[in-house]
Amino acid sequence: MNKPKRKKNGFTLVELLVGSVIMLTIILMTLALYSRSNRLSVDQQQLSDVQHEIRFAMYYISRDIKNAGAGLPEQFTGYFLQGVNNDPAQVSGNPDQPGYRFQTDRVTIFGNTDPLRLFIQSYNPGTGIVQLEATQLSLYPYNANSYPTDTLGYVNRLILILPNPELNTQNGELGQITNVDFATSQISFTSLNVPLPNNLQPGGDTSNYNNGTVNFVELKTYWLDINGSYTGLTAGQNGYLGVPGVLYLSRYNTQIGGFEHMALAQGVEDFQVQYHGDLDHDQNLDDNNGDGLVNYIDYQNWDENNWTDNPALVSGIRSLRIWVLGKTEKAFTSVGGTTPSQMRYVFGKPLLADSPAGYEADKHRRFLLQSTVSVRNMSLGIYNIGR
Repeated sequence: MNKPKRKKNGFTLVELLVGSVIMLTIILMTLALYSRSNRLSVDQQQLSDVQHEIRFAMYYISRDIKNAGAGLPEQFTGYFLQGVNNDPAQVSGNPDQPGYRFQTDRVTIFGNTDPLRLFIQSYNPGTGIVQLEATQLSLYPYNANSYPTDTLGYVNRLILILPNPELNTQNGELGQITNVDFATSQISFTSLNVPLPNNLQPGGDTSNYNNGTVNFVELKTYWLDINGSYTGLTAGQNGYLGVPGVLYLSRYNTQIGGFEHMALAQGVEDFQVQYHGDLDHDQNLDDNNGDGLVNYIDYQNWDENNWTDNPALVSGIRSLRIWVLGKTEKAFTSVGGTTPSQMRYVFGKPLLADSPAGYEADKHRRFLLQSTVSVRNMSLGIYNIGR
């Protein structure tokens, strides 16, 4: 008898081709999913970095604005803040013309976060030596008992010498301490030729400084570099990076004899500041648009051209409204085609204060923080509930 033939096991060419196509399809789908997931991850990491930078910057700006004028006499509130609308060091072109980007602001703060208030017995402006009332130095920890061989805590500190606040004189001298004599209650200092907020000028009559004050002080400016070539600064010097989109805190450093520029945040597209308060000093917050309500609509852009010689207006400020707008370094690769119209102000620059909106959605993701900050030290003694 003939034995039946056994069927040979294996795959036909067609089966191999079909299996290969299925496997290749699965691999391609997996790679596409991974690529999509990777793009989303990179985009989200960009946004996370921008959010971190903006939140960090807003924290420091808000903190310093709250403490503007801390430790300084209330009569000098007109010099605690100085705002600049549309920073002239960077503004160029006509905002009504295509290609014009935007206008960023700048704010300068005078304050004393380290408490020191020494009363003056006599001072002749320009001499560099101020005579304090007896026992004044012993009221603070930076004294000979704590540092018997060194005046640590005083030397090289920045001080502001102010006349008697009751006399309504508007002078002030910025100096750097060179020596403290505890035995004679004298402070020697070097006068600094640094522009002070709202044109506070040194000098005045000697008699005006009787019962004036010597205060530790900090002079800080927050500003945004939008083009990487800020007027008067050189990349690589005193902390200036020369990179667009960096928000700086600049403060006078006595060790270098000038301003140092500390980069607070990168990837910043716009920085805007507005003010609100009681500028007519009628004990009511101003209703600037005349609608009978006092709210966020009443905040106004800085008007430094009218404030420089009128610190009484600045003294009426009660709060600032701050915007910090971040922008991712690269466009989002996970956004394909045309940006949806409803995402216009996520992937394009929005209108902020008097800074115009961008002309197109460039697919760079934005992150905006806005904060309204009360200036505590310009509101002392003011119990203001609006209208």
